[in-house]
Amino acid sequence: MNTLKENISTRDLMAFVALIRTGSFTAAAGMLNITQSAVSKRVAELEQKLAVRLLDRSTRRLELTAEGRAFVISAEAILQQFEQSVGQLRSLAQGSTGELRLCSASNMSTQIVAPVVGGFMETNPRVRLSLYDCQTRKQMIEHIANGSSDVGLIGGLPNQDHELSGEFTLTEIAAVREPMIVCFAHGHPLEKFDRITWDQVAAHPRIGLRSKFGVGHVTGAIEQLGPLGDRYVMSVTMINTAVALAGAGVGVAIFPCYVVRGGRPNISWRPIEGTEHDYTFNYVHLRGKALSGASRVFGEHLRAFLARLPEAT
Repeated sequence: MNTLKENISTRDLMAFVALIRTGSFTAAAGMLNITQSAVSKRVAELEQKLAVRLLDRSTRRLELTAEGRAFVISAEAILQQFEQSVGQLRSLAQGSTGELRLCSASNMSTQIVAPVVGGFMETNPRVRLSLYDCQTRKQMIEHIANGSSDVGLIGGLPNQDHELSGEFTLTEIAAVREPMIVCFAHGHPLEKFDRITWDQVAAHPRIGLRSKFGVGHVTGAIEQLGPLGDRYVMSVTMINTAVALAGAGVGVAIFPCYVVRGGRPNISWRPIEGTEHDYTFNYVHLRGKALSGASRVFGEHLRAFLARLPEAT
């Protein structure tokens, strides 16, 4: 049962504790950067709200009553706990503590997320980071919907329809302008060129990505810019499978540049002329749910990493 006549504020407690610590109204006023009369008023209001006398006042010195001696211990503990709580809240908001549960397609995990994790953990060692690899967009959405992930990382063309239901929304993390690339095995005839034309790509059998899987829809849109024809040796579902097949010499494969950002030692690749395009990276999260501080800070690390274009190998 609440027996207080009025709510007690932290300002009241701070004035009382400062007065006891310093021993005078003048010193307490200096500590709190307020006037002496303000300190006196707050302490008097505190006593009124508690309906208890905390101080015996005389012309020579201040003395705590028995109730005051008991209460000052509690008041100091309350203020200390309050300061700790505020500090913890600020750390969470700034992203230096807390938890980040992120999900993404496996190729994006290896090529974009993994290279960023080391630097993020070094500067934010108190953040607990969990990463879930997803094989399909549907699986990613399920992770977010059931609460096992806070955000998902996806890429795509600007204004692309990601086919999300109304309960989800996108927050842009980074926008880059980069070329499409063609990947092939070490020693492939295309390796001697610095940049590749569409005609050169069309001269070699290709490994395709099925539409609606991975970046198949993006690749399909960009391929329309060039006369590639239908010379497919096979089509696959996953980007990593296409990369492995290209590295094994089965054919060449076309991807957005981000596919090689984290390094692909088993393949060579070159940019394709005339394919520069805007590409965005976004967080997917529940609509109306604010991004955590850790999510925002990790997004800043992602943005810095994506601002650097990789060098062809």
